[in-house]
Amino acid sequence: MSTFKNDPITNAIYNGIKRGIEITLENHCYGSAVNLIFSGMDTMAYLNMPAGQQDVERKDFILWVERYIKFPCKEQLTGLDLYGARCAMLHTYGARSKLSREGKCRMVCYMDRGIPEIRSKPGIDDLVVVSISALADAFFKGIDKFLVDLFANKEKATVAEERLKELVQEYPNPSKS
Repeated sequence: MSTFKNDPITNAIYNGIKRGIEITLENHCYGSAVNLIFSGMDTMAYLNMPAGQQDVERKDFILWVERYIKFPCKEQLTGLDLYGARCAMLHTYGARSKLSREGKCRMVCYMDRGIPEIRSKPGIDDLVVVSISALADAFFKGIDKFLVDLFANKEKATVAEERLKELVQEYPNPSKS
């Protein structure tokens, strides 16, 4: 029997993924927050994959981001921009990815906060700066919308429920009770 405390959505997504990002932001650990956000986007893409697919691919990440990551400003980041940024942060803890070096996406740099949330300079098409707090907010809102959409689709919900069980879960230590 699932209780609120051991529900995989609450446990892994809200108390795990989201809470970890919140803690890093509260403690001004911005690089860690960005890494956790991109890791979380990969996780959402994993939950959204078709039945039978085992591994998240570039297209899955981009598809999820294109649908669920929206900023409150005019300028937006594309799925490919964020995929390139993900690769740069997770693989080199930097801003340049293979995709940005090849001119296939913009190089994404970060600021802690800012309005507008995304900034670019005219004439510098390959560079964009995004507010980390806005990226986190867009990701959190994206998760919430995604979960509603996911569980509105019976077939996808069945697959996702099994995948949710595979996510890292926190269980209380029975010896400390």
